[in-house]
Amino acid sequence: MAGQTAIGLAVETAGPGVRLVRVSGRLDRPGVEALARMLDAQARCGRTPGHVVVDLSGVNAFDGHATERLGAVVARSHADGVRLHLAGCGGRAELLPLRARQVLQRCSAFPSAEVAVRTLTAARADTAGGAGTVPGPRRAGDDRTGGRPVSAGT
Repeated sequence: MAGQTAIGLAVETAGPGVRLVRVSGRLDRPGVEALARMLDAQARCGRTPGHVVVDLSGVNAFDGHATERLGAVVARSHADGVRLHLAGCGGRAELLPLRARQVLQRCSAFPSAEVAVRTLTAARADTAGGAGTVPGPRRAGDDRTGGRPVSAGT
């Protein structure tokens, strides 16, 4: 249909308590709204995992206002008991408008979906049977993959 944005969303269970959403195409306002609707639908079905990793490596264009909206989706999901993490921005974060970069800096971010899943699955395994800690937000563009993401305050 004319005027609609082509965005692809593919959902998979990546590990115990970790869902992976691969996003492809242009990330604009309708795309972020589609992502939010998909997360809401899973919550209504009782299929809400502890962590959702949104892999943005397949996104070919970012809209600044949509990135801000994505920050609101992250905050709302956290309030609903789901930790939403962004992955795949890597070195592209510097190409985004300042306000969009600031939003990404407030989010938990990983250099790739694979690193996110490995880290979150390991954190869950380390804390099985107890309340564990979740890696904090990482600075956009920090591509360290050797361990857990660093907190935005360090």
